[in-house]
Amino acid sequence: MKLILICAVVLVALCVFDFFSGKRKKEKRDSQKADLSHISLDVTNHEEYDARMKELEASECCGAHDVCEKEQMIRALRQKIEYFNDEELDAYQGISEDDYTDDQIEEFREVLYTMQTNEIEDWLKSLSLRGIALPILLKDEACQLING
Repeated sequence: MKLILICAVVLVALCVFDFFSGKRKKEKRDSQKADLSHISLDVTNHEEYDARMKELEASECCGAHDVCEKEQMIRALRQKIEYFNDEELDAYQGISEDDYTDDQIEEFREVLYTMQTNEIEDWLKSLSLRGIALPILLKDEACQLING
């Protein structure tokens, strides 16, 4: 009977430890996301690129490389951002895909329909690297143009 009671206490202690350990890891990941949230992916010159890479590399890693915000941002910074004569769209960084006004959607549509079909995928990648969400209403149109 004592053995069962001891096992039960140990099991409860392990469950409590796992719960709080997981909570601390989540809080650490969330704080790292907040720490990295001020780092923009839009790099316009070499010095700015070097400074952002050093800042990212100096930040503490959570160890979860498959989902780590730091790793994702480093990979994104290492990719070259290509502009398609659409610098005005940088004003929409951080806006959700379903929060655009009709006039803003028309700005995206104007850029989309002045592009060659083989450029659209690269343009979408550029928007993503710059932190710009394509308006949800234009996603089907972009796919139709790509699949032509």
